[in-house]
Amino acid sequence: MHRSARIAVSVSAAALAAAVAAPLPAGARDDGTGGEGTGNGYEVGVEVTISGDGAPGTGGTIEVSLPPVCWWEPIPSNVADPPVDATDPKSVYEWFKDILPHLSGHAASGRLAFPDTQVFKDAIKREKAGEDITWYQISSNSKDVKPCSPEVHDVPPQRGDEVAQIYAPFVAGEPPEPAVDPETLAIEARELMVIDEPDVERNPKIDGSGPVGATFVNIPTWFWVTDPEMVGGAEGTRTIRAEVLGTGVWAEVTAETGGLSVAYPGGSQQCPPEVALREWSPGSSDAAGCTVSFPRASVGFPDGYPVEASTQWNATWEGETGDGESVGGELDPLQRSTTVNVPVAEVQTLVQGAR
Repeated sequence: MHRSARIAVSVSAAALAAAVAAPLPAGARDDGTGGEGTGNGYEVGVEVTISGDGAPGTGGTIEVSLPPVCWWEPIPSNVADPPVDATDPKSVYEWFKDILPHLSGHAASGRLAFPDTQVFKDAIKREKAGEDITWYQISSNSKDVKPCSPEVHDVPPQRGDEVAQIYAPFVAGEPPEPAVDPETLAIEARELMVIDEPDVERNPKIDGSGPVGATFVNIPTWFWVTDPEMVGGAEGTRTIRAEVLGTGVWAEVTAETGGLSVAYPGGSQQCPPEVALREWSPGSSDAAGCTVSFPRASVGFPDGYPVEASTQWNATWEGETGDGESVGGELDPLQRSTTVNVPVAEVQTLVQGAR
């Protein structure tokens, strides 16, 4: 995943206790690390592995842009005066010691936003030993920082029930990955799902006299898809699974269709997947196929009646959050359609060889 740069947030020592429990929304972010947009439009590049019969190509690992639930950013310098240098563990420790006396009494829960004092001292030692250490804080557009926090403390209800630790030191440029909501991942997977427009073949088609490729008035005309996957095979389903690399977050989307809809001026026919797959062959019973009977010739339609072949797909999803919670629900449906022109001719007898 790519990460954003710091945000500009001004928090006085006296107000820190309230601020750490609910970090302010992020402002503009753009440091060339992959974060895009401002405010609620902020997104990060997420490496995901996709699979399933609805995955593009043969699946594999790709990068998608998603709005994170929360993420880590270097502590902004303007949290104090003089400024704090997030890349200098000693500077951060001095800032912490300055505000620590304020984190008592009614503001005592604010202390839980920071790690133990020993962590500050260890960060200084690690820096002196040659590690490149930066202090980070958790940011969130929704104020939900818990999915990113290394520790969430229970506190009395009047203090908000829970306080998450939001400050921690990490090797520069290597904070924990942003947290991604499984439903957001499912929505993206739905957009990636490959469901082709239904390409149809039909019978009869006149090869002799009359309009080229025409069918006949009041004669059942068979339609079928040229690829079973266009209607999800006989079961009418397509699936795609997306897993965020390095986390336990995953989402699997299942799209299900009722089959092929064939709509023409004056009527329509809905055919379940197994029927939409059935090709006409000599001796076939018309009752077994996806058939349409045109009551009139296509006079007034130079190229023939416009016939729309379409599939409607209901989409559901299931998945897991980073802490193993099972989630799921419904997504917006998908639709695929194509239009073909079907000339319809009047005849008294069948043209030999047309069917």
